[in-house]
Amino acid sequence: MPCAHREELQKNFKRMFWLKAFINIKLLNVALSIFYVARGLKLEQIFYLTVVWAVANLVFEVPSSYLADQWGRKKTLILAVLLFSSYYGIFFFANSFFLFCIGIFFQAVSFSLLSGTEDALIYDTNLEFGKGEQSLSELGKYYSARHIFRFFIPVVGALMIPDFSPTQFHVLIAFDFVLSLFALVSAVSLVEPKHHMDVEQMEAGVIRDAWKLIKSDYIFAQAIFGRVIMFIGVFILWSYHQIFFVERGISIISLGVAWSLAHLLGFFLNQKIHYFFSKDNLAVVINRFNVFIVILCFFLIIAVLQPSMIYLALFLYLLLIQIESFRWPMYSEFFNRESSSFNRATTLSLTNLVKSVFDIPLVLIAAVLVGIDPLYPFVFSFILGLVVVIFFRLPRKYGRI
Repeated sequence: MPCAHREELQKNFKRMFWLKAFINIKLLNVALSIFYVARGLKLEQIFYLTVVWAVANLVFEVPSSYLADQWGRKKTLILAVLLFSSYYGIFFFANSFFLFCIGIFFQAVSFSLLSGTEDALIYDTNLEFGKGEQSLSELGKYYSARHIFRFFIPVVGALMIPDFSPTQFHVLIAFDFVLSLFALVSAVSLVEPKHHMDVEQMEAGVIRDAWKLIKSDYIFAQAIFGRVIMFIGVFILWSYHQIFFVERGISIISLGVAWSLAHLLGFFLNQKIHYFFSKDNLAVVINRFNVFIVILCFFLIIAVLQPSMIYLALFLYLLLIQIESFRWPMYSEFFNRESSSFNRATTLSLTNLVKSVFDIPLVLIAAVLVGIDPLYPFVFSFILGLVVVIFFRLPRKYGRI
């Protein structure tokens, strides 16, 4: 390998890191549901957008992987970032449900293009250096980029929209759009490695393996369903939490500060995760955390019913979010220990597939409930948590260390 090419190829890891970092800044997220309502959407329509996202992601999952194999990783990633930037461009002008659907569609296709392609580029780059066995380390660094700006971005976003005026939202989206262009610069700077991973075969194999897995490996499927259903329950609350808490007296600045502190907590928990299950049966620990989430959700419902306890409700909600995300590396470790037939990338893709399938009916139910009463989705999330605890509890004999 020529020295100059080797040096440029080595930079792929850093460029991918910053691509991931800039595409995950998302200043608008600090007040996303407030923005939707300010632009004329009803609460239930916010959930319908999630259904649009899930359907688009399902439809384009395999075609996007074909593009990565036949057209190239670099070009596919460039297209993904362009579509993501277009999502902000559409949101800048969107004032109807139809236009928001188009924007969400672009974002979902962008996610599909990124999914699998990013892993493949890092894996292929490592193989060119003869270090294929170190791909997990590089992937870990790459995915950590999602959090690098989140310690302060919620506060910055909140400070930019104190009054929720149209101009303030325009400025916020404009910043997101410009920052996404830095991700585009990183994508354009990538060097196309030789192809070793067949993304199309991997993604198509995920769909074939999904039904086979459910029929042949009950425990593995049970773990995936438990992981996904609990996540959707918590995501339902995330979808409209900003407007829910702001309408009940919490300032957007307080919400931004709370989110920054929550991300710090999440970072600390994930840094120290080995202390939580290094000496215990992993299945037992996962079950305990699932029970803890259900208990948190129960007390959250009590808190939101009392106007004087709204700050306690916000604390419980953010703790719920962080504890739920804390389960993901535990489930990943469980998958890695219990199955030799599915690698990490395939398991992640399978989980995304199952999530998109479950998103459609569960989010539609949440849309109906929030149209009746904004408190009902909290109860629905609690019920979904109970379903996981009762029906998807992992047997104690699995997950031993």
